Amino acid sequence: MKILIIDDEPKIRNGLSNLLTRREGWEVAGAYENAADALKYLAVNQVDVMITDIKMPEISGLELIARIRERDKKTAIIILSGYSNFQFAQRAIELGVSRYLTKPTNPRELICVLEETEKKLGGKQEKEEDSGKIPNLFVQKAADYIKLNYSEKISIKEIADQLYLSPNYLSELFKKHTGKTISEYLTEYRLEKACQLLDHAEYRVGDVSGMVGIHDGRYFSNMFKKKYGMTPTEYRNR
Repeated sequence: MKILIIDDEPKIRNGLSNLLTRREGWEVAGAYENAADALKYLAVNQVDVMITDIKMPEISGLELIARIRERDKKTAIIILSGYSNFQFAQRAIELGVSRYLTKPTNPRELICVLEETEKKLGGKQEKEEDSGKIPNLFVQKAADYIKLNYSEKISIKEIADQLYLSPNYLSELFKKHTGKTISEYLTEYRLEKACQLLDHAEYRVGDVSGMVGIHDGRYFSNMFKKKYGMTPTEYRNR
C-alpha cells in the first residue's frame, strides 16, 4: 500500500514516515511539507492513501483534497489536524475523506485506520461517485453564498474563505463549470433581482440599485441597459 504524507511540521512528517515504513507491505511514497509539492508528485504518480494536515501555507489541506477529488475518487484520504473544527470536518466529509483525526494522534489509532483502509482497498472496488459532484459542490456553495449576500459588498476572497479555498482556485473552478466568472455571475444575479424589485411600485428606481448591492446609480443603469436593452426606468414603464 503506497502512502503519501503532507504536513508542514518536520517532526510529524518524519515520525509518520518512520512509523509507517516499519509495516510490511506499506510504502511511504513521499513526505511533503506543502500541498503544492504534493500536487506535483500526484500529477504523475498514484498512491493508495494520502495523510494530510489541513492548515498549511498557500494551499490548505482542504483545497489539496478538492483538487485531487476533481480527477481521482479512489485514493483514500485521512486528515490529521490540530483543529477539531466542525466546519472543517463537515467539508472533509463532503470531499469523501475516510477519517478525520485530531492531533496529537495516537499511533495505534492511525495504524488501525490504515489497516481498515487496506482491507477496503483489497476488497471490492467501491462504486465511483458522480464525476461532477465534487467540483459542483463548491460551485453550488459559492452560488448559494452569492444568493444570500448579493445585497452586500462581496469579494471573491470572502467567498473563497468561506469554502477554505484560494481565490484563484475557486475562480478557475467556477469559470470551468458555469462558463462565467464569479463577478459576472454576481452581476447577473443582482440585475435579475433588480428586475423583480422594479416590478414593485413602492420601491423607487434610485433605491433599487442599492438594494441589490450596486451603489453607483450610473453604473447600475449602464449595466442594466447592457443586459436588457433598456434603462431601469424604461423597464418599469414598459
